Amino acid sequence: LPKELLLRIFSYLDVVSLCRCAQVSKAWNVLALDGSNWQEVDLFEFQVDIEGIVVENLAKRCGGFLKSLSLNGCQAVGDSALSTFARNCPNIEQLNLGSCSRLTDHTCHSLSRHCPKLSVMDISSCNNMTDNSLRAVGRGCPLVTTSA
Repeated sequence: LPKELLLRIFSYLDVVSLCRCAQVSKAWNVLALDGSNWQEVDLFEFQVDIEGIVVENLAKRCGGFLKSLSLNGCQAVGDSALSTFARNCPNIEQLNLGSCSRLTDHTCHSLSRHCPKLSVMDISSCNNMTDNSLRAVGRGCPLVTTSA
């Protein structure tokens, strides 16, 4: 099948299926991990297994395409990973960081500097974040209309 058709087929797959396809061959790996397949990613199902390096690799691999990411409950993810994420994902529009307990104000400062298209953000149960986080996001992300 032509690459364009495979890419179109891959666009309908979930995260697990894409990762499985990436293991079939080198050619499929390149297609399955193409950033266009990773515009919306929800890692809630894998929250126990997700560490910062996963977020960093995702950001580096498909940051320009990524528009929506849910890290809800990913408690092992810290500020360093989100700093890398912010630098590599300027087109992010929706970000769920709910219950990411290791995150601090540093994350929101990074997002405010690098993610001007951010419009929806959930930082509920991020107990290490203060009012400074909301101020930074308010200044740097003028499109934010929803924040929990």
